[in-house]
Amino acid sequence: MKALLTAIKTQLQADLTYIRDSDIYITEDERLIPDAVKFPAVGLKDGRVEYEVLGRAEDLEATLYVVIIAYVRLHKAESAIMGDTATGKKGVLDIIADIKTALRFNLFSGDVQEADPISETESELLADETTAIQMKSLTMRYRRY
Repeated sequence: MKALLTAIKTQLQADLTYIRDSDIYITEDERLIPDAVKFPAVGLKDGRVEYEVLGRAEDLEATLYVVIIAYVRLHKAESAIMGDTATGKKGVLDIIADIKTALRFNLFSGDVQEADPISETESELLADETTAIQMKSLTMRYRRY
């Protein structure tokens, strides 16, 4: 899982050029956003791992799930979800689409044999007294044989 998270982070830093490298990070919790992060941002969270024995006991298939969360600061109505064509800023729907493009079928030099998006959550608002952030997550499934 560690190598997979590192590979995903590196790939997203290369492909999502409109997000600072330091704002693509591995997180302990989907709702935990480091103080130094600027928006938009992307968090990577390790998911569950499933194992299946294939024939002999030493032949093990692993299915790894990674949750990828897009965060956008809420500035004006609809823009955090839909993006803002006037400013060119992307919303969470745009960012998730870009993440799917970057990661679907990306086998990271053969480290995995399958890479597929399997689900998305609805977008959600995180807010406190001073900040409102829209978030949406994508779950990717990776298989190793």
